[in-house]
Amino acid sequence: MELIDAHTHVWDPERLRYDWLAGTALDRPRLPGDIDDADGTVSRWVFVEADAAPAAALDEARWVAELDWPGLAAMVVAADLEAPDAAERIARAAELPLVRGVRHLLQGLPPERLAAPALAEGLGEVARAGLVFDACVRWTQLDALDRLLTDTFDGTVVLDHLGKPPLEAGLRSDAGRIWLTALRRLARHERLVVKLSGLPAEAPDATTLRRNGPELLRAALDVFGAERCMVAGDWPVSTGADGTTTAREWFDLVREVVGASDWPRVAAGTARAVYGIRG
Repeated sequence: MELIDAHTHVWDPERLRYDWLAGTALDRPRLPGDIDDADGTVSRWVFVEADAAPAAALDEARWVAELDWPGLAAMVVAADLEAPDAAERIARAAELPLVRGVRHLLQGLPPERLAAPALAEGLGEVARAGLVFDACVRWTQLDALDRLLTDTFDGTVVLDHLGKPPLEAGLRSDAGRIWLTALRRLARHERLVVKLSGLPAEAPDATTLRRNGPELLRAALDVFGAERCMVAGDWPVSTGADGTTTAREWFDLVREVVGASDWPRVAAGTARAVYGIRG
């Protein structure tokens, strides 16, 4: 059965600058040949930008496009949507083969930044270019994302990592209930889909992931339905040698929650439809 990993990073700090990697175990080249492919189960990947220094956004996209990576199926590249020349930046990125989406990292931005007119205008340019917007936010930012999309955006949005829910607290906590309520509001945007990914990076250990992860995944699946969910490994941040979870363990956990009948859609069908993956 086909399995597309809808969220994978590669980087090389010796070629481009990634400030957030400094001092971490991840601060070394991570290339296609290093990817955890779940014991050969994954056949294709969607590259997602890895937060290189802003000036290197287009260089990162060009570098990835030139890599020896036969399984690369689509690319979500970085673009500064608040820049005065955002439309031009998006257009240059869209010229590259396999570019299907754009990500301007929203995680951690204050509410006023998410409400800024420049960001709204940039999102409009993404839609006009026919590209997907990947939204990476924490659960405390979901309402701000909802307001942004309500006011400005009529394109397709992919919510990365279930909106980074409060995994350690769990679904039944106050924080978990707030996350779920916000997720239900976001589901009103009919062209918004969610990646079942990223939870291992939010977990302090494998035990907590196994205890609280399944019901968070089930909640997202219930809210959006399988046709609006896709699975992803978020290698190497969430899965792989540096974490507590292998890609195989993560995909198996998600498959258990999704069930056999819906798994083909979550494993590959949604990613194919959203990112225009052919072949």
